[in-house]
Amino acid sequence: MGASKKDLPSGDSPALTLTHPTDAEKVATWKLNGASWRGALSLPSYLRREEHLANQAFTRNGGLTFWILVDGSSPSSPDKPRKVLSSCETLRKRALVADEEGNIEEVVCQGVGSVFCAPELRERGYAGRMMKELGKELERWQQKEQTKCQFTVLYSDIGKEFYARNGWHPFPSSHVALPPVSSFDQIYQERSLPQSRPLYASDLAELCDTDEKLIRRSLSLQPSNKKTRLALVPDVETMAWHHAREEFAANELQLREPKIKGAIVGNEAGKRAWIIWTRTWNGDPYRKDDTDNVLNILRIVVEEEEDVGREDFHDLVNTTNGDSSSSPNDGAHMRKSVQSVASLLLAAQKEATKFDLSEVQAWNPTRTTTQAAKVAYPAVAAVIERDSQSIASLKWYGSGSALDEVEWIGNEKYGWC
Repeated sequence: MGASKKDLPSGDSPALTLTHPTDAEKVATWKLNGASWRGALSLPSYLRREEHLANQAFTRNGGLTFWILVDGSSPSSPDKPRKVLSSCETLRKRALVADEEGNIEEVVCQGVGSVFCAPELRERGYAGRMMKELGKELERWQQKEQTKCQFTVLYSDIGKEFYARNGWHPFPSSHVALPPVSSFDQIYQERSLPQSRPLYASDLAELCDTDEKLIRRSLSLQPSNKKTRLALVPDVETMAWHHAREEFAANELQLREPKIKGAIVGNEAGKRAWIIWTRTWNGDPYRKDDTDNVLNILRIVVEEEEDVGREDFHDLVNTTNGDSSSSPNDGAHMRKSVQSVASLLLAAQKEATKFDLSEVQAWNPTRTTTQAAKVAYPAVAAVIERDSQSIASLKWYGSGSALDEVEWIGNEKYGWC
């Protein structure tokens, strides 16, 4: 697509321009990055998947934007397409931001994904230049008139340094990993766990709406650390986008249909706990020992405790109620929550066994989830801190440092893009 190496501009050239690709250029970038990212899919399947994901409720009507870095001084025509130096995409996400008084504002956040520079074009500063220009562009992109973006996110697979240099600072990125299980019923009985039942796509809209209300409740409580708190909204459109990815892969690879989307414990609204998951096949789908095939938990919700991903929830509730002491029921609630989440994790382990996935991963586990993992599988290792893969990173457009001024609530896999 274009010029020879000797004709390429430097990464700091004023002629470089961030713009949107034509349809032909978009497909060309997919062909380039597909060589690295298609996993078990053939390249034609990968191209069809990208088109499929671009036409979901989450991504239609401006929800997905494609970006390329080009040499603006280089002439182009249908016979001479532009040389794409680097490319990426952004996904529009609903988000909530709460100030230190608990006042909540719904905002538009952009999630940056598919950052790619062809191998022969690397180490020339193109990706860094693109991210620098993108950071400036996103401050106003798809925002209401006279307003600006408050934050954007991305998930780095190349460590923490590159994106941090360009304004996206790494946030805690950890997970607990659980193996598949074959003795599912026996473990349930031994642990005296509550029974779970499966969740299907038709169940998720009501649960996602409830989850958003719980997040808003948590954000409304005034924190002792006086930080701005923010959360990506785990709405049903976001979950459906993740599930469209797994369903497409399962169909293309002729695997069993991934009908079950999660599990739930309890029937009474206000006293339930649930998880939503997705299956990821980045390796050989027919090898049980391929560690790139994982059941990822998108979201864990404990309704009764309103556990939405913040460790200080009970302290906040007690402080708001004017009581600095722990409720005598806190211990019983915690045990119930741990048992419920343990049951849900076991359901995920059972599903991983059914699909020959190597493990179950729950990102950035809360204290409840960590304890539940040890109940579900006592031999579970400590929480794994990721240093290079899927590093949750955030660019903050407000005053001060993102790490010093911001608390990211519910930083789980559903936010990935």
